[in-house]
Amino acid sequence: MVGLIQKILLDMVRDVAGEEVLIHIKQEAGVAPDKEFQINNVYDDEEWQKLFAAALKILNLTPEQADEIYASYFIKDALKRFPTWFNMSKNSYEFLLIQPTIHNCFATSVLEKKERDAINDKFVVDKLPHNPKKLITHYRSHNHHCGLYKALAKGVINHYQDKAEIAETHCLKQGDDECQIHIEWSKLGA
Repeated sequence: MVGLIQKILLDMVRDVAGEEVLIHIKQEAGVAPDKEFQINNVYDDEEWQKLFAAALKILNLTPEQADEIYASYFIKDALKRFPTWFNMSKNSYEFLLIQPTIHNCFATSVLEKKERDAINDKFVVDKLPHNPKKLITHYRSHNHHCGLYKALAKGVINHYQDKAEIAETHCLKQGDDECQIHIEWSKLGA
C-alpha cells in the first residue's frame, strides 16, 4: 500500500479526534507511536489493514462510515496536494477514466517489480464505445476497498457537480475474482 493512504488516514484521525486518539490507534495496530508514513513509499498491506481496523474500532465506525469519511477527507487533501489531478479533467468521467494512471504514478518510485506490479494491477477502467457516459472499473486487491473506491468516485462526481449512478455488479468480498464497479452518468459537465 502506498503511504499516501496511511498518511491521509492518520492526518484525518489527528484532525478529527486528536493526537491521543491517533496514538491509541497506532498502538492498537502495533505501529510505533512516532512512525510517520511517506506518501511515495510502499508499506506492508497487513500494517494498513491493522491501522484501518484499529481506526474503525476506536472511532466506533462501520466500514461504510469510514469509507465515506475517509473519501471526503481524501478528496479535500488531494485538491490541495494535487490540484493538477483535478485540473486535467473537465468532468468526473474524464477524471475517473484516468484514475488508474494517477494511481499507478505512485509505482514509478518503487524499485521492486513485485511491489510495483501490486500497485499497477489494482485498477483497470473500461471505456464503453457504445455508451460514452459509462465506465466499468475493475478492482483487484486483497485489501477489499471497493467501498472506498465507490465513496471516492462519488466524491469526484460531486466535486465536478455531475450526476451518476454507481453499481457494483461483482465483488471480491462475495467471492468474485474482482470487483466490477459500473458508473453511468446522467449529467456531465463540459
